[in-house]
Order: sequence, then C-alpha cells, then structure tokens
Amino acid sequence: MHMPKWWLGALAGALVGCSAGPYPGDPDFDTEPGGWDGPGAPSDTGMPDFQLELVTGPSELGANTATLLRARLCNRGEVEASTEVAFFLSLDNVIDERDEYLSTSMRVPVSAGYCRDASARAVMPSVGEGSYFLGAIVDPQGRVSEVSESNNQRGGGRILVDITAPAAPVLAWTTQGSGIPQLPQLSVQTEANATVRIYGGGSCQGMPLADSATGSNTYCEVPLDLPSYSVISYSARAYDFAGNASSCTNIPAPAGYGNTDTTPPAPPVLVETNWSYGTTQHQLFVRGTAEPLSEVGIFVDVQCTGNPVATVSASANGTFSATLTVAATGVGSIRRVFVAARDAALNESTCIGGPTYETPCPQGYANCDGNPANGCEVDLTSDADHCGTCGTTCPDRGNAEGVCVASTCGIGCPVGTYDCDGNAANGCESTQACGPASCTIDRSEELVITSLSVVEDMIRTPVGGAWHFETLMRSLAGGQDPSPLVRQWLRTWTTTQTINGLTVPARPQMMTKVLGPWEELSGGPNQPLNFAHAPFRLLAIVNRMDLRQPGVQAGEGRFVFGVLDPNGNPLEFTVIFEYALPGTTPEAIQAWAHDWHELGQLGLSHPDFKMKLHALTNRFAKEGVMPGRPHGSALNQIRTNEVALGEPWEMREFVLTTSGLQPATVKLTPDNGFQNTNTLSSFINANQADILAEQHTVPERFSGQRFLGASSKVPENFFWRAPSVNTEARHKFSLNTCNGCHAGETGTDFVHIANRAEGQLAVLSPFLRGGTVQDPVTRQTRQFDDLGRRAQDLATLVCGTPATGIKGSDLTFESLLGYPAPSNLPRARVH
Repeated sequence: MHMPKWWLGALAGALVGCSAGPYPGDPDFDTEPGGWDGPGAPSDTGMPDFQLELVTGPSELGANTATLLRARLCNRGEVEASTEVAFFLSLDNVIDERDEYLSTSMRVPVSAGYCRDASARAVMPSVGEGSYFLGAIVDPQGRVSEVSESNNQRGGGRILVDITAPAAPVLAWTTQGSGIPQLPQLSVQTEANATVRIYGGGSCQGMPLADSATGSNTYCEVPLDLPSYSVISYSARAYDFAGNASSCTNIPAPAGYGNTDTTPPAPPVLVETNWSYGTTQHQLFVRGTAEPLSEVGIFVDVQCTGNPVATVSASANGTFSATLTVAATGVGSIRRVFVAARDAALNESTCIGGPTYETPCPQGYANCDGNPANGCEVDLTSDADHCGTCGTTCPDRGNAEGVCVASTCGIGCPVGTYDCDGNAANGCESTQACGPASCTIDRSEELVITSLSVVEDMIRTPVGGAWHFETLMRSLAGGQDPSPLVRQWLRTWTTTQTINGLTVPARPQMMTKVLGPWEELSGGPNQPLNFAHAPFRLLAIVNRMDLRQPGVQAGEGRFVFGVLDPNGNPLEFTVIFEYALPGTTPEAIQAWAHDWHELGQLGLSHPDFKMKLHALTNRFAKEGVMPGRPHGSALNQIRTNEVALGEPWEMREFVLTTSGLQPATVKLTPDNGFQNTNTLSSFINANQADILAEQHTVPERFSGQRFLGASSKVPENFFWRAPSVNTEARHKFSLNTCNGCHAGETGTDFVHIANRAEGQLAVLSPFLRGGTVQDPVTRQTRQFDDLGRRAQDLATLVCGTPATGIKGSDLTFESLLGYPAPSNLPRARVH
C-alpha cells in the first residue's frame, strides 16, 4: 500500500508508546481462528491480501492515558506475510491528513486464510475534546505487495476524548448513622460519576485505604476504620471515566483519632528480583527485607503510586517474598519493580526501585538501537547491518553485495553480474554469462546428495549430529526434548483423522511396527524416547531452489529419511522434511544459489565439502531462522509415503503449529474418490488452459464438494483419468498430483528416493535421474529427467547460462534478464 507523503512523515516522527501483544482469552481475537471457504476465500495470486475486520479501543480517552488499541487482521491472499497496523483518531471515519496518528503495532505474521490480532499501546496525543472515530490502516509503510491495495483501511467505533480533569475533591467529616459509638466518616464532593481514592497522609501517595464512587449528585461518603489507621491526616484524588486525575486535597484526622507514631519505617531492601518472560504474561519473583511485621507494597513500572500489584507482610525477622503475574508489555520495553513499606500506624517509607528489566525480543529480532519506543526494530536473520547479532555487518566483496541470510553473512551478485571464477575476493567479476567450463552443475553434489560419505558421516549423522533425526526434531520443538512432539506426530496414524472434511482411516500398525518397538527400547511409553534407537536413516539432502518465490522464500532445502523396522532393516516408508530457504530478496536468492553451487566446485572429496554443507543446512534447519513461525522454524511441511502400515501406498502431509505437527491436505491432489468422475472432468475442462500451462491449483472445494485430498492413496500403477477431457490436459493434471507423479504417470515405483540398508546408496527413480515411459492413456513415449531440469535451472540462476549436457534447452542469455532468473519449474509442480 503506497501511503501519501503526509502519512509517511507522521509515521517517521510521531511514533509513541509501545506495541502490545494479544489480549489473552478474548474470543474475538483468537490468534488462529481458522480459515474459510466460499466468498472471500484465499485467492490464487501468490501474494497476500490483508484486510481489517474489526478495530476496537476504549469508549473514552483522557489526557496522557495509556490505552490498548486492537484490530483483527486477516490475510485473504494465497501466501503468508507479515505486516503492521497503524491507528488514528479520525474526525469522519475516513483517514486523511486531518487525522491524528496514535501508534503502530509490531509486525504480525498471518498465514493465508487466517486472522490474527494486532495491538498497540498508545498515549493520547494533545487533541481537542470531542467525539472521534478510531481508524486503522494495514501495511502503513507500503512494504508488502498485495492482491488489492484498496481494502487496507477500516473505521472502528466512536471514542469520546475527555482531557478535563475532575474538580479537586472537597473533603469534610460527617457523623455516621445512629450507631453507637458514632464514628466520623469522610464525605467527598467532586465531579459526578467519578472514582475517589482515599489515602493515609496528606499527599495522595502510597496504597489507597479505600475507594468509592460519586453518583449523579457528585457526592459520596466513605466509611473509614479510623482507630486502626491513626494517621494525622487523610487525602483524596478523583478520577473520571477517561482516567483523568484531579489534584490532591487533604484534611486533618478528626479529633481523637490522630497518629502518635509519625516515624516512617526504613525503606525495604530488595535482595532479588527475577523476571520470567511469557507471550501474554510476565512472572515476577521479589525477595527482600523490611521493618518486621510491616506491610510491603509491590509496584510494577510506577514509583509507588496508585494501587500496588501485590502487598505482602514482612515476617517477625523482617523478610518478605512474593511471586506475582503481570500483563506482558511490548517487546523491547523497559520494566522495573518498586517497593515501599507501611507500618501499623500507616507511616510509609520512601520508595525503592529494583533493577530494570528489558522485555526480550522474539526469536530472531533485537533492539539494536536501545530505544524501547520502537521495540525490536531489527530482524537479525536478514539485516546486513545486524546479521545474527547487533552491529555485525556483512561486508561487500568487490562489486558483490553483502547479504544476511538466516543470520549468516554471504554475498549476492548485482543484476547483470556473475561470479564465474569462484573467487570470493573479487566478487561478481563478470558482466557476461559464465561459460560452460566454469558452470557445470554436478547433480550428486549440488542437487540430490546421496553419497555415503555424507548420509553416513560419522560426525553429523549419529545422535547429536546436525543431520540426525533427533536434531531436526529438537529444532522443531524449540530446542526442548522432542519426545512429546515426535509421539504426538506418530500417533496421528493410530486414530482416524478428519482433514478438509474428509476422513483418513487410522493405520494402527504404526504402533506395532514403528512407535511401539521404539518405546520398548526406550524403557516404556511414559519414558523419553531414546533417539539412539530412532528408526530413521538419512537417505539424501536435497536442494530445491527451483521452488523459489521472490518475496516469499529462496526455495526449499530437504532431508529425506527412511523408516526402519526394530532390527534396522528398511521399511517401505520414507519421510521428507521440507524447509523454506530463508530469504526473500533477489540478493538473498543469489547468495543461496552461489553457496549450493560452491559445493560442486569443491567436490565431495574436498575436506571442506561437508563443513560447507553443514553450515548451509544449519541456515534452514535450525530454530530461529524464520521469525514469526513456531519456534522460528523454516519447516514448510513434512511429507510421508508408505505402504508398511497398510495397503495401498499412502502419502500424508503435516505442518508445524504451536500444537505440534498437525495433518494437512495433500496439495494439488484431489481425493481419490474423484477418480474418473464427471466432477473431475468438469474441473479439468474448466481449468484446461492453466492445467496445460501447469499454472493451476486444486481448491479445497469444487462444485460444492470437498475436493482437495486429506491424504493421497497410491494404488499400483495409479494415474488420474477423467472422461471427455483433453489428453494432454489429463497428463499434465495427473503428473502434478502426488499419486500420479509417484506411480503410473511417470512409471515410478512409489518413491523417487528409495529407502536403503546401511552401507547402500539410495536409488533414485527414473523420473529424477532420467528415463522414458509410455503415456498410460495415449501410449506415446514421454521422457523425464527432473534432475536435468533442476541442474539447468540452477545454472541459469547462478551463472546466467544453461548447464552443459542438458538437451532441449531453448533458454538464451537475453531471456534471463529477470533478476533473479525465474525458475523453470511450472508453478503447479511441487514434487
């Protein structure tokens, strides 16, 4: 969204307050309320589309009153993205240069088809009294390209701005009722419908003794237990509904109730203040000493004024402690605890403050400028001036630009330049596409790495190694013991699952063949899993830069595992971890391509090959590399393919959420029940042009029915058929489904990377390594060589020229002027 100059100037110079997280427990602001279908469902555009559904705030605001503003932010586009929401006070519910800027929320990541809440805490600016509308704008700085830029504003309800403080209370003593004995009580005259707080002493400081409220007649009476207080004076302050506070007035204690002890206690001594950070709450532990048997008030963020967060009594030896929970503040904000003591005669000590505490930033972000007002302003995973840590700058090399990818410095070639000599010192020295001699893509070293020296590396593949199953799962669990996460995931096979309204039957042999034996070797089902016995063997590490989407991800990096029986023998069962390569800019994409290609330039026999690969995989497989996702994980999905647990072969897909690895739909693949049906024919015929161009998607619903599959069943030699459709459209549709590509359409025996025994190489399918197959319908010969296509794509990306030995290439240098070079992978193909 491109904002007018008046707004950009206001944003640059008028940020106030701190951003705040979601209100816990508010049913209107669930963090993941779910997707939707029907009108307004996610569009097929490859871009996000933000829209505000609700904007809320208080009904009244007072001068300098902190307030929480909230908006329900929805993404009706196709891809996840992050953005901010700015709030305004508007005269007419249309935001323009006459309106008053309030505050901006922190960036909120929103998945396609979901809604989340955005909130900001602001202090009221100086505006005239009156009635205003609360308005909000999505993406106020125009950083995100959206499907529609015209739906980014929304107005909320009216807010009454009241900046006039109530009149100072008029205090007097009056006699209470007809009781015996009759005790004086305090009468208060001030603004109607105000809250009145009564304090011991004459300065409205410390903890209120009592509070009351005036009615419509501006008057109230406050009974006080005068004998127990015995102070020499009392004071009062009035607060209106908008939070404006009156000045303080005081009155001497009535005759006969004065305080004879006027010596304040010594100030408390804080021995320990310990903060624990949470998303919506902070926990605070306080320990110290004070006058024996005194009352200690604990205040947070205010210097012993107003009501304390908690009060505790010091023991007979003067020690006190308290554990309390307070609402979280915005990341990067500074917090502090204050304490004061009050003795039995209500004498109060001076106020003592503890050390400051800075609310930590979310994983991957930092407050590098030290300014709490703008929170955690730096993304350490992508900022070339603060890469990994504040102040770490990624240097340029020659004409190559320093870039930060997943908190690691690298270089990216500017548009129209190439690194043909492999010398990092002189950067991207060539303005011409690299010649064949310097840009040969080695498939087994740069694309699908199955070498035993890698997948059975003695350092990185045992337990604790970077490429072991446990290490990857521990990262998905945020660095914690992954046993609960792994059990939760594997047990999804043991019960019937419902996904997209469709049923996936249980496969109970998961317990008898995989999880049960593993738990037995781990000491039982209630013990942590022993990952030395994890039934998973690494098969391959895979580069899928052809899945790059500028603005979204630089491609994918994958780990392929085979599942084993209790004796370590391979089952017909494979698991693929599929991670986004973090980085959305052209320079970041070029940096990834450069690093993958450098593996081939080194060669498997080079002593630095595995070190380079290890560093590269850490950039996508470790937690914290993609802020805003669960545990900062870059995992896009886990996909499985097995027949070991039951017939027929079945493929499942899982995504990482805050609740674990949850089953998801299989993409581009209808439910098997639509095989050879008129409904499938209608879909293919209605989308024939996109299917032939391999640009189509498969929606969750079609023709009023649940269409996208909850899993993908793969009977032997399966391929998709439909009556009365174009034969080439049928082929392209079937090729781009999970079960079609893994069976009869490509002549594949169910897996493209086969499980293996120890000491043996994983076998690649003819679809990957190259081969011919007859079309199952027309019987015409079709040739596949997907690794050849991927090699050509990487060569055009990193070197500006097709790789040598690739047949059928019609790409020219002139066609590669896009930066970075567009992928040659059809958008509808995700295998």
